[in-house]
Amino acid sequence: MDIGPILLTVFLSTLPVYFFFAIGFLLRHKQVIRLEHDAPIMRLAMDVAYPCLVFHSIMKYMVLSGDEKLSSFGFSAQAIGMGALELLVGIGAAWCVAKVMRMRIGTGLRTFALSAGIQNYAFFVIPIIQMLFSAADDPTLGVLFVHNVGCELVIWSIGVMIIAGGAANLNIGFFFKGTLLAVILGLSLAWLGLGSYVAHPPIMKTLEMIGNCATPLCLILFGCSMRDLWVDMKWEVKPIVCGLVTRLLIAPILILFLAWILPVDDIIKRIMVIQAAIPSAVIPIILAKRFGGQPNLGTQILLTTTVVAFITLPIWLTIGHKFVLPLY
Repeated sequence: MDIGPILLTVFLSTLPVYFFFAIGFLLRHKQVIRLEHDAPIMRLAMDVAYPCLVFHSIMKYMVLSGDEKLSSFGFSAQAIGMGALELLVGIGAAWCVAKVMRMRIGTGLRTFALSAGIQNYAFFVIPIIQMLFSAADDPTLGVLFVHNVGCELVIWSIGVMIIAGGAANLNIGFFFKGTLLAVILGLSLAWLGLGSYVAHPPIMKTLEMIGNCATPLCLILFGCSMRDLWVDMKWEVKPIVCGLVTRLLIAPILILFLAWILPVDDIIKRIMVIQAAIPSAVIPIILAKRFGGQPNLGTQILLTTTVVAFITLPIWLTIGHKFVLPLY
């Protein structure tokens, strides 16, 4: 199979993400979206639009599709387990790299482990899935949100324990966020066979229209933040290089290997292939600020992996397409 068309297709599928970043960067530069606008826009996106997107997707692909496999507890558990495993592997790899760098607790070890180990598993992935799997009956997007429950479980348990230095700051309150409530409610309705009583056209269309706002808003706001951070950042070469190697080389190899060797469903494998190529997430920076880590270190890794992934992401998706599972 000629690699050229494959590489071009996956490259084009990643472009919308960077277009949104560029729009946000420009809007902040022109002060169309000012810093004081960020909080209300983010609340609208995360507390209203994103839960609607999640619930709509689960209802559409796990209930209305009529596929008993997708709505089964076993399939959901498999997806959640792979989401958790990906983050554990990434954090473990980053921790080992940090130890090789002779980082210690108090000098960036914990922040590096989370920043280089955790990928942007939601909003970076959504538009790529929507581009690659655009068929109306394709369930990949709905399965992504189930998969991401595993990521959330790791972040708010092991991730918090790592960055906070213990279990004292664990809080079950994260279960009551709108997004996870939407997942829990959607899965419960699917497992109990009650989803058809909720998934009626007026409700579904309303959820879809509101939910479609979530990804553009969040990606544009991330572009705004990139502009703020990029201007003021003091760069440190060694942790940046190690972060790039960890997040965009070591982690993809390990996750693609897991996707290749583990006997999981092909829909979950395709999500793992995409997740393997994704740059760092914002949440480690938030945790570092809250629990006394080094947010500047996490920010440098976030920004540089996001920029460099413009090149590496299509390459890893192409490798996954050829050697793990065809993506289209």
